[in-house]
Amino acid sequence: MNKIFLTLILAIIFAITSSGQNLVFVGENSFPSTQTFTLPSNSDSEYINDLNLVLAKDGQKKLLVVSSKLVSTVRISGKLIIYLNDGTVITCVDKGINDNVDDIATTAYYLTDEELAKMKESNINTIRYEIKCAECISNPIYEGNFSASNKGVAETDFTSVVDDFFNE
Repeated sequence: MNKIFLTLILAIIFAITSSGQNLVFVGENSFPSTQTFTLPSNSDSEYINDLNLVLAKDGQKKLLVVSSKLVSTVRISGKLIIYLNDGTVITCVDKGINDNVDDIATTAYYLTDEELAKMKESNINTIRYEIKCAECISNPIYEGNFSASNKGVAETDFTSVVDDFFNE
């Protein structure tokens, strides 16, 4: 009876601790992350969907990982710009950490400690990102600059998300 009780207690503890662990996958890498947050797209195009984002850790490095449902030949790449509510602009440089699986384009951008400090002080308003298609030869349907905003009933307080996740 004691073995059954001990096994039950250990199973409950394992379930509680493992349920709080999120991972984001990019290529052959996985990173501990926050839950996924969705920013509604500002585009009228039926081909451009909402932008999903998570904050993640790669050892000591901090990441912002963005993803969107697109066609399989398309990547989110190039510069990513984060506009904060206080007017601050954060520009992230593409480091080539991207993937497209099951028509979900995913790209990870590194964030500096200074950029994270700015994100702890002012909430994300809008994210501007670039979509490129390696095989499309300049198809305006699948390429261009797009944006998604943190607005409406689903608005997220990223100042607390950043603070909570990176101060664990």
